[in-house]
Amino acid sequence: MKTRIQKALKMEPVDKVPIWFMRQAGRYLPEYRKIKEKNTFWEMVINPELAAEVTLQPIERYNLDAAIIFSDILTLLYGMGINVSFEHGPPETDRTVKNENELIQFKNEYNAAKMGERLHFYTKALQLTRKGLSDDKSLFGFAAAPYTIGSYLLEGKTSKTHSIIRAWLYSNPELFSKLLDFLADATIDYCKLQIEAGADVIQLFESWGDSIDPLSYKKYVLPHITKISKEISKTVPVVFFCRGASIHRENLLPVYNEGISAISVDWRLPIDFYGDLPVQGNLDPACLWSDPKSVEKETLKILETRGRKPGYIFNLGHGIYPETPLENVDAMVKTVQNFKL
Repeated sequence: MKTRIQKALKMEPVDKVPIWFMRQAGRYLPEYRKIKEKNTFWEMVINPELAAEVTLQPIERYNLDAAIIFSDILTLLYGMGINVSFEHGPPETDRTVKNENELIQFKNEYNAAKMGERLHFYTKALQLTRKGLSDDKSLFGFAAAPYTIGSYLLEGKTSKTHSIIRAWLYSNPELFSKLLDFLADATIDYCKLQIEAGADVIQLFESWGDSIDPLSYKKYVLPHITKISKEISKTVPVVFFCRGASIHRENLLPVYNEGISAISVDWRLPIDFYGDLPVQGNLDPACLWSDPKSVEKETLKILETRGRKPGYIFNLGHGIYPETPLENVDAMVKTVQNFKL
């Protein structure tokens, strides 16, 4: 049977507007915080039972239409042999690539089979989650887009400027493209692992898309995203989230013909910007810090604009913020689930 998410991505009729939201398993939930008291974030990621339990918590509380596996975008780099630490809060890696020789060495060391072995905990978490989900729920796997994961590979941490990877683009566009092409290939391997383990949708996150100008993004970055989407969409739908989609809004339109089933729209763009094409989004996460009546009002605005047309999935315009009041999340979910088509 097809889930509501799968039907929406195929522009097929649904009985209700499907809903899930980014970072839905996390610190706003008291049941998550209880587990977090005894485990670090990374300990939870690499423990399949804990990862599956945390992934399912928001489904059990809100009866959402999809779960997204509890993990991190840097899990791919871990699978490629780079150790990741969250000891100081933001992620840090124990290895970076600084030049072409180091990139060649890193590429030569990469092996898809070894990545599968190193990420056994991750595939098991997906399998356990799939077993815990009913057939009418989708399971999202995810990965960072090549430009975003490339920034971490070059800088070894979350960057405020992403200046190193942008400098590669300016000084040596050919090397920049080689980097992204290699990461696209590895991302395809990574997504296929997730699909084999039970993921029926893949979301690509371009978390740092707002750091690069539109012309460069179109010429040097998008081809590597569509390389991934063309391959992965042979098996499951692909949803693309680009932070800063308002900057790249026209550039993103062609991806619908390149394997992307839907664009996840942030709150800076109207939800109907892409017309009747499949979209996901786009409530401002800050709205969930207001009050239930305001949440209901803003949620209804989005639903009245786009909710009755095929190809729509309700979501936030970015990840839910920590410490978001539960009564506001309740108001959002109930408003969507009670909306009459």
